[in-house]
Amino acid sequence: MQVRPATLKDMPSLLTMARQFILEAPNYSSRELNEDALEENLAAVIQGQGAIFVTEHKDALTGGIVCLTTKDWFNNQVIAFEQVFYVVPEYRSTQSAFLLIDSFVSWAKHMNAGRVQCGTTTGINTQGCIRLYNHFGFKEHGTLLDMEL
Repeated sequence: MQVRPATLKDMPSLLTMARQFILEAPNYSSRELNEDALEENLAAVIQGQGAIFVTEHKDALTGGIVCLTTKDWFNNQVIAFEQVFYVVPEYRSTQSAFLLIDSFVSWAKHMNAGRVQCGTTTGINTQGCIRLYNHFGFKEHGTLLDMEL
C-alpha cells in the first residue's frame, strides 16, 4: 500500500469513493449529492486550493483525505483542517488511515500551519476515528451539533 497526492486522473475513482462514503455515512446519506459540484470542488483542491492524499493498493484507491487551510478568526495563524477523510470498509484494518493522517500532518507542517484540526461528523465508527486521531496527538475540544433546515 502506498500514499500519494491525488491527480486529476484519479477523479473517476475519487467520485466513486465519494458516492460510497455518502451512502455509508448516516449523517450524509440523506443529503443531495451534486456530482458536478463534487468534481469541481475536488479539482480545485487538486489544482492548488489544498491537497488530496490517497492510498492505493494494486492500482485501486483505498482511501483519501482532503486537506485545506484557513486562518484563525482572531489572528493570522494558519490552521490546516481535513474537509473529508474516508477509507473504504475493506481497508480499515490496514495502514491506510495511518498513512493518510500522517500525510495530512506532514502537509500541514509544510504549509506552515500553527494548528491542525480534524473531526468526525459522519457517524461512521466515531469512537474508532477519535482513537485514531488521539494516536497522532490530537486532543478533543468541544462538540459539533448539526441541524437540518
